[in-house]
Amino acid sequence: MQLGAVDVLMVFLVTIGPLKAAIVYTTLTADADPGFRRSVAIKTVVTATVVAILFVVAGEFLLKVFHVSVPALKIAGGLILLLYALSMVMGDESNQGDHAVTAQSTDIGIYPLAMPLMATPQGIVAIVTITATTTSINEVLLVAGLILGIMAFNFVFLLAAHRIISVIGPSALQIVARIVGLLLVALAVQLMIWGLGDLGVLSPMPVGA
Repeated sequence: MQLGAVDVLMVFLVTIGPLKAAIVYTTLTADADPGFRRSVAIKTVVTATVVAILFVVAGEFLLKVFHVSVPALKIAGGLILLLYALSMVMGDESNQGDHAVTAQSTDIGIYPLAMPLMATPQGIVAIVTITATTTSINEVLLVAGLILGIMAFNFVFLLAAHRIISVIGPSALQIVARIVGLLLVALAVQLMIWGLGDLGVLSPMPVGA
């Protein structure tokens, strides 16, 4: 992989991490009992994990089916991640009301919590893009392991989300998201540079150059 393990971890933490899902989760389960909240958290994380691992396993197959080259995917994935990261940095509150529904059943763990808030479109693109750059089974297992680690963190975060947000407030989470989003902008640009380098448009540029 061209990205290091820490870089991949940060990309996954931002794109399939708990922040957005946790804010909506606390809203939808504000009046629910602890058992219901736990059931929703389990369904959310299990669903998001299955979707993410599916794209780790089937990512290369999908590239072949749709005749997409790895450099093209790097550029496209970098562009999508760039737009997503810019929305984090600049602030995008336009969709916050889209999920303003009352929690009636644990099905909210599938929609909107697992998809699109945890297994986000940007996260799926990141997973396929990063998996496509792996050169060995060990690297694929590393990607899968990082995803499982993020999902375990997501589960713990959701269980504690009501207490966390009551202490620090949702505004603090938004500030953290914007700081990390700034770093993700740089990673997205780097991903596009690598794609252009693979195509011979740019000279190869090592990290830190």
